[in-house]
Amino acid sequence: GSGVVLAKPDTATISLSVEAIGRTSEAAQKETSKTMQKVTDTLLEMGIQKDKIVTTGTFVYPSYQYDDGTGKRTITGYRSTANIQAVTKDIENAGKDIDAALKAGATGTDGVSFSVENESAYYAQALETAVNNAADSAAAIAGAYGRPLGEVKSVTENSRSAYYVESSKRQALSVAENSAADTGEGGTTIQYGDIHVTANISVVYVF
Repeated sequence: GSGVVLAKPDTATISLSVEAIGRTSEAAQKETSKTMQKVTDTLLEMGIQKDKIVTTGTFVYPSYQYDDGTGKRTITGYRSTANIQAVTKDIENAGKDIDAALKAGATGTDGVSFSVENESAYYAQALETAVNNAADSAAAIAGAYGRPLGEVKSVTENSRSAYYVESSKRQALSVAENSAADTGEGGTTIQYGDIHVTANISVVYVF
């Protein structure tokens, strides 16, 4: 039996990146940290709580220049990158949050993912639907054999998941049409659909 419940997302997770180049790794990291602070301050001004803004990764790696004649490579500088994640309940303004972060110095975004905070409540509904569907299927099979449906011998919870409706058209990733930070026109447009919360079970009946 399978059960599906549609849920309106109530939480948006914004993924941002900051990048800087320096002659030394320390210089590159320092510039990245400076920009990250500006981005963080801006997100705070936008109403996102401090404990909902986290650094998910930092990386520093050298840039090389190759000499075709000698076959040697020389370090010409260092590139520092950092990834920031911000979680907000104000999902309708997620696009504005991205635009503000880009204006503050963020160099890129990996988009926005949407979720529901209380997914377990929706899953419980989906699970109940799955149980009812399993019973209906079992009754139909038993009836086809001319037998009454008997007791349940076992129940196995197979899987649970949450995914987005029409993900190919209305992905829960942000669709940035024209960044206000770059063009001054419009802004980042966010499109999202409902979330499918699903439950799948296997029930063994006696008949």
